[in-house]
Amino acid sequence: MGALPPRYSFVLNPYVRERFTKCPSCEAATRVRKLPLVVHVEHASGPRLVLLNKTCRLCLMCETLIVDRYELEREIVAAGLTTTGRPPDYVVLGTIDRRSAARGSFETLGRHLRTAIMTYRRVVELVDSTARRHV
Repeated sequence: MGALPPRYSFVLNPYVRERFTKCPSCEAATRVRKLPLVVHVEHASGPRLVLLNKTCRLCLMCETLIVDRYELEREIVAAGLTTTGRPPDYVVLGTIDRRSAARGSFETLGRHLRTAIMTYRRVVELVDSTARRHV
C-alpha cells in the first residue's frame, strides 16, 4: 500500500490488564513511544482515514509495535468518529513518517499520503497473554 518499506511487526493488545513491558515475540524490554498511526475507520457517512498520534509500546530489538486496543478505541470515539458510544469498525493500516505527520491532517497531506505510509511487516495475533500465533 505505502511506498515506504514495511518497518514494524504489529500487535493489537486485546487485554486490559496486560501492558507488555516485555515483547511478546522476543521477551526483550519494550519502550514507550508516541507514533502517528494511520487508521481506516468505517464512518456513518463513509469510510475515513484518521491520523492518530498514539502512545504505544515498541520493542527495539525486533521492531514490534504494541498498541492497546481499548486505548485506541477510546481515542477513536473521542475524535467524534462514531454516532453511537461504541467504537466503529477500524483497521490500523500502518504508521506514517514524522515529517509527514507534522504537516497535519490528511487534507494537507493530499496526494503525498501514499509515499508516507509504512505498512507492517507482519501482524502478530495474541491468542492469550502467554501463547502467540503469527499471522
